[in-house]
Amino acid sequence: MARRRPEHDIQVAIVKRLRGEFDVVVAAVPNGGRRGKLEAVSLLDEGVEPGHPDLIAYGREGRALLLEVKALSGSLSPVQRRLIPDLRERGFPVVVVRSVDEALVAMREAGFGPRRARAPEPATEF
Repeated sequence: MARRRPEHDIQVAIVKRLRGEFDVVVAAVPNGGRRGKLEAVSLLDEGVEPGHPDLIAYGREGRALLLEVKALSGSLSPVQRRLIPDLRERGFPVVVVRSVDEALVAMREAGFGPRRARAPEPATEF
C-alpha cells in the first residue's frame, strides 16, 4: 500500500505555481525521508542541516525567502522549532505554509515580482 505524502503533494504544487507566477528560482532542500545510518552520516558530513526549510525562493537583487511546507495537520519538529528562529535572527525570512495560497501570499508580501515575459527570439535570416 502506498504511503500518503500530503506535504510532498503540497510542495510540488507550490513549486509549480511559484515558478509559473514569479520571477524566481526555487530550490528544494531534500532533508526528509528515511535513510540508512551510513547515508545519514554522509549527508550530515556534506552539510545537510536537519530542520532546514523545504524550499528556498531566490529573487532579484539578493531577495530570498525560505518556505517550510507543512500539511494542514502537520507541526514543526523540535529541531525546526530551534532552527527557524535562529535563521530569522540571522536576518533570513522564513515562513511556514500549508497551502499554495499561503505560499503565494508570502511571496507577494516578501516583495517577489511577477514572472518576466521572455524576450522574443531574434529573427534569423538565411
